[in-house]
Amino acid sequence: ANVLVEAESFANQGGWSLDTQFIHVMGSPYLLAHGLGQPVADATTTVTFSKPGTYRVFVRTKDWVARWNASGKPGRFQVFVDGVPLKETFGTRFADWMWHPGGTVEIKNTQVKLALHDLTGFDGRCDAILFTDDAAMTIPPNDSAPMASWRRSFG
Repeated sequence: ANVLVEAESFANQGGWSLDTQFIHVMGSPYLLAHGLGQPVADATTTVTFSKPGTYRVFVRTKDWVARWNASGKPGRFQVFVDGVPLKETFGTRFADWMWHPGGTVEIKNTQVKLALHDLTGFDGRCDAILFTDDAAMTIPPNDSAPMASWRRSFG
C-alpha cells in the first residue's frame, strides 16, 4: 500500500504558504514556511490509509541554502504522525528537490493526522510525503517529467 500526500492538499495550511512559482521545474506546487525567522503555525491534515501496518516515509524537500554551503540549515521542519514527530528532521539535506528518507512509522488506524511543524521560520519547503509498505521501493521518482505520471497513478 502506498499513500502519497501532496503538501498543497493539506486541509489546514496553518502559517505555511502555497508556492506555485516553480511548478514548471518540479511538477507541483509546494508549501513554504516563510515566517521571517519566527516558526509558522503547523500545516495539518487527515489522511486515510487502506490498512494499518509499518510504513516507510519519504518527504520531498530540499535544503535551500546547501548550494552555498551555508551552515545552520534554516529551512528545518518536522513531520508529525498522530501527534508524534518522526525522528528525522527535514530540509537538512540536498541542494535540489529530493525524497528525504524519514524512517518508518507504525500506522495503527486507517485515519491518521499529519502535521508539518516548522522549526525556524526561514523557508522550510515540503512538496509531498509518501508512505509505503513496499520494501522494494528505494527512492521514489524525482524527475519532473516521469514524476507527473507517477503522481497521477495515486489517483
